[in-house]
Amino acid sequence: MESMDKSNHLIQQVQRRLAIASWGRSLFVAFVCSLSAYLAVLLYSRFSGYLRDWFTLESAGSVLVGTILLACLFYRKPGKEQAARLIDQSQGTKDLFLTMTMLESAVGNYKPLVVKDAEQKAGKIRPAQIVSFEWGKRLAVSCAGAVCLFLVLQYAPQFDPFGKVEAAEIEKEKVKEFVSSKKATKARMADLKNKDNGEGDEESKDVKMAVENLKSDFRKMKPGKKQQNSKTLAGHQKSLGGKWRKIAEEKMKGLMMKSDQAQKFGGMSKNEGMKKWNKELQEGSTQSLTKEMDELKEQLKRLMKETDPVKREQLKNEIQKKLKEMESFAREQTNSKAMAAALKRAMKQMQMAQSKGMNPDEAFKEAMQSMDLAKMELKEIAQSAKDMKKLEEALKVLQMAKKANDKSGLDGEACENCMTLEDYEELYAEMMGEMAGEGEGTGGEGQGGGAKVDEDDTGDKGFKTEKSKSAITAGKVLLSFKTKGLSDRGEAKKSYNKLMTDLKQGMSEAIIQEQIPPGYHEGIKKYFNSLEKQPKETTSKK
Repeated sequence: MESMDKSNHLIQQVQRRLAIASWGRSLFVAFVCSLSAYLAVLLYSRFSGYLRDWFTLESAGSVLVGTILLACLFYRKPGKEQAARLIDQSQGTKDLFLTMTMLESAVGNYKPLVVKDAEQKAGKIRPAQIVSFEWGKRLAVSCAGAVCLFLVLQYAPQFDPFGKVEAAEIEKEKVKEFVSSKKATKARMADLKNKDNGEGDEESKDVKMAVENLKSDFRKMKPGKKQQNSKTLAGHQKSLGGKWRKIAEEKMKGLMMKSDQAQKFGGMSKNEGMKKWNKELQEGSTQSLTKEMDELKEQLKRLMKETDPVKREQLKNEIQKKLKEMESFAREQTNSKAMAAALKRAMKQMQMAQSKGMNPDEAFKEAMQSMDLAKMELKEIAQSAKDMKKLEEALKVLQMAKKANDKSGLDGEACENCMTLEDYEELYAEMMGEMAGEGEGTGGEGQGGGAKVDEDDTGDKGFKTEKSKSAITAGKVLLSFKTKGLSDRGEAKKSYNKLMTDLKQGMSEAIIQEQIPPGYHEGIKKYFNSLEKQPKETTSKK
């Protein structure tokens, strides 16, 4: 039997081209199906508002994945018989090549004739004539579909008939806010940890150094150099007063103002707990507030484990209420924006635990982190209070030193055994006590006890009796009448008391607003308190 190489080669080439054409057709059909399904669901999302988060530019890749998967399902590999039958149909050879594929199993003496005839015809047939690739039209349709998909994704309007888009946007913003608050908490905590604020000490390094310099200069005072001593003390007074005013203005002004308003003229705080927190903070203590925050953290842990919806809601409301009180205290009483922000962040993070797409445990853990940050901010306030207290003590001792220096000069050698400000205060108090007993009287130099000094009333002293024309009350007098008789009893006293109350309130606010150093507070208050004493009633003469 003759060789069948030409015939077999032709059938294989046609089979190969037929497989390629079949794969291309499967890809095209799969692409159309995938694109149609994607566009249908996309349009449904744009008109209804559902499944909005699914359709992004990246999601268009699902069309390509769907095309490949469907093409694999649709594709069927052509066999030799199919290729041979296609050759016979195209060339009109009456099943010649189909018979060639069956010769091995066929019985008869006609095989050599079939092979000879097929080989002659196979040399004249080109495979491209049998299976041609018509890909241009399908490629154009596919490109048009891809462009249509892109335009719909990018520019098709989004409708929201059921409010789903708005709700999704709110949840998305909450997630963004949560991530942002998480980063802010970590950054602030790292900043406070790296900050050298003298934690654990009675005062910060800056204040401690200023006090040590003051004590060092106390020991350098010379009894014969009063002017030089006074200049040195004045420099320290300016420096310490400046530090005191800076802390009071930047960190403690709100706390001082609220405390003063709560205490003056019988004022009371609305919340006893806040009143206690305020008082402790002024002393540099955070015990009560820290305890409250620790208890809130324990409640948060219980909330994370609680499964009963009723108890869970009740516990959550208790925590939110306490956090709100603390945030209000931080904002209104301490004027600490950082502490108030940390507590407000904790409240929001608790609320975010109920948001869709948010892990409740993660939200609660971040709320506890914010509570820890609030505790760190609280320590900053307490440290400022300690610094102010130390500066007030230094200014008080400095004032005593100035008075002692004005009288007889300071001797630094007397301060050799002094270690603390209390030691210097005790030393200067003893010096001032000794000076108070000294003086000159008519009985001679030494202890007071001189005789009565006679007065000489002769001669013109140039005194002139006048009445002050100052207005007693605010406003302009338009008309007045003078009449004889007794005034209404109690009206003048009532007006006087009101005037004194307003005056004392203005005085207290001025002390805070003007940042008057503490050394002058007592003298100012004593003066205004002395004005409050009522004058004795006198009987009018007829």
